[in-house]
Amino acid sequence: MFITIITALRSYDNIRTAREAQSASRLKSSFLATMSHEIRTPMNAVLGMLELMSHTGLDDDQMEMLFTARDAAGTLLRIIDDILDFSKIEAGRMDIECHPVALGPLVEGVADMLAAQARKRALDLHVHIDPAIPELLMGDPLRLRQVLYNLTGNAIKFTEKGGVTLSVRCLPGAAPGRALVRVAVQDTGIGIDDDVQKQLFQPFTQAESSTSRRFGGTGLGLSISRRLIDLMQGRIGLDSALGQGSTFWFEIDLAVAQEQPVAAPQPALPSLAGLTVLVAAETQALRDTVNCYIEAAGGRVAGDGQPWNVAVVVPRPGDVWPDLPLGKPAVLVAAADSVRPAGLPSGTVQIGRPVRRVPLIRAVASAAGQETAARAAASPLRQGRGEPPPIEVAMAQGRLVLVAEDQPVNQMVIRRQLSLLGIAAEVTEDGRQALTAWRTGRFGLVLTDCNMPEMDGFELTAAIREAETGTGLRTPIIALTANAMAGESQRCLAAGMDGFLAKPLELDRLDRCLAQWLPPLSDGGAKAAPPPLLDTTPGDATRGDTTAVLNLARTLELFSVLDDEARAFLSDFLGAARPLADGLVHAFTLDDAGAARREAHALAGVAKSAGADVLARVADRVEEALVQGKVDEARQAAKAVPGALEQVAAAIASL
Repeated sequence: MFITIITALRSYDNIRTAREAQSASRLKSSFLATMSHEIRTPMNAVLGMLELMSHTGLDDDQMEMLFTARDAAGTLLRIIDDILDFSKIEAGRMDIECHPVALGPLVEGVADMLAAQARKRALDLHVHIDPAIPELLMGDPLRLRQVLYNLTGNAIKFTEKGGVTLSVRCLPGAAPGRALVRVAVQDTGIGIDDDVQKQLFQPFTQAESSTSRRFGGTGLGLSISRRLIDLMQGRIGLDSALGQGSTFWFEIDLAVAQEQPVAAPQPALPSLAGLTVLVAAETQALRDTVNCYIEAAGGRVAGDGQPWNVAVVVPRPGDVWPDLPLGKPAVLVAAADSVRPAGLPSGTVQIGRPVRRVPLIRAVASAAGQETAARAAASPLRQGRGEPPPIEVAMAQGRLVLVAEDQPVNQMVIRRQLSLLGIAAEVTEDGRQALTAWRTGRFGLVLTDCNMPEMDGFELTAAIREAETGTGLRTPIIALTANAMAGESQRCLAAGMDGFLAKPLELDRLDRCLAQWLPPLSDGGAKAAPPPLLDTTPGDATRGDTTAVLNLARTLELFSVLDDEARAFLSDFLGAARPLADGLVHAFTLDDAGAARREAHALAGVAKSAGADVLARVADRVEEALVQGKVDEARQAAKAVPGALEQVAAAIASL
């Protein structure tokens, strides 16, 4: 009996100790998550105010101090993000999702985000995407991007000269319907000793005690990356020698997406068959990548002394742009922040660095005089659809679309998107005009912005539904709004709308929506309608410090290449955004919260349509605070609007 009692007491003590340890772990993780969130909020305000101060005419010494403070604040914000992610993993609350992912564009997008950091350190950032990688794979785009950002960011941070190469390749041995992908980040940095490599993926570990003092950081990035790759059922590692650089890599086995969206994130490439391309680049690795992309698209790379049709010229970052051959088509690959010099030969197409596969092939096709074919091939949605039918034909088919949108930039975007889809449309400037047009009975579907002067989208919907009462008719109405806050979709449905599309409006989502609600074409070739669309995702979320000042993917989706027409579109965007930004600031001086909310909502919508992600995020923050009745918080957030707008203007001016 005594032995039984002692054994039971020991068992109880062990259980109690284990429960206390588990409870302490949960408490620790909850504390870390809460504190990370609470610290992050004022840090965003600090960064916003520092950005505003940089535009106030400071002298050189003051600007230097401000930039130091801004860099330190940005570093602190990244540390907070790492702690928040680490606490989620420790608490077992980190979930891996599974969505169709265009891995090539995702990797190239990470490189674009880090390109400025590499240029600041005078490093060459090179990207190579294996053309054999399937167009769409099933994975978690947010977490893949996070791992790539950690590994590539570390490589840039710990490399003082030379460069960083980010490569993605398909490995043999994958099962049918799957792809075994290896992603490698190779640098020419300080290298890592063998003894340190064994513990480098542990939390709070860095290569040496002086590393955090010299380079900053917490040592959490690699630990988080390892945990995320483990959750994806992959493996991660490194190959390194002290003083000889490092290669961090991970391998994951992903399923090939079986049902590809109507518009895949990576559009079909135009063929370069029959073209011979001269490639002039400063490194062999870069030449090999450009050659690979051209040959995969059906083109041929010119050898020494051979005739050629198009030249691709890639000068070293910071070098003076070369003299391009007069009278010969050329593609110039230059840093995104470089200024286009005067006197370039007519027909020269400029794209940014790092080299991206799809823009490169489109640019070569465009420079060779195949611009029409290149633009049609750039959007699979356009293939086989032709131009939009005449208004009368669209009316007879029941496929004429009515658009209610008050912002000129957004009007141009939706017009162009519908045209790419082969859809005829009429655009009105507010709900009242749209209601008058709808009463003619010519329209098969209504796309309406939710916030407009005179009559907003909710009032328009109410008026249409009231007029339809007792008729047995119901016109599909889809909301278009920059407001992606929780509850907005339910509000739209409760108002009598049939769906919800968040801005920036993505082409594939718009196409699925039209296929759902418009009658099929008479030739019977339309695909079966997909499930009803209720999209509450405003776009691809990125971590706070990686949001792009100007995301050119939005412009390239509409124009394929960065030509004069695309630049005119961005100029029009600035012309529309400045009065809205001024109106927002003026509304706060008048203490008119209602007007401020309208201006903030309109500014967010215009910014998202043009890919001005930072400006859109600031405007969203102002609107959200006003919706919640936090006027002082909104007023404070609005102070970042002028600075964000000037950042966008500077980015556009540099194109």
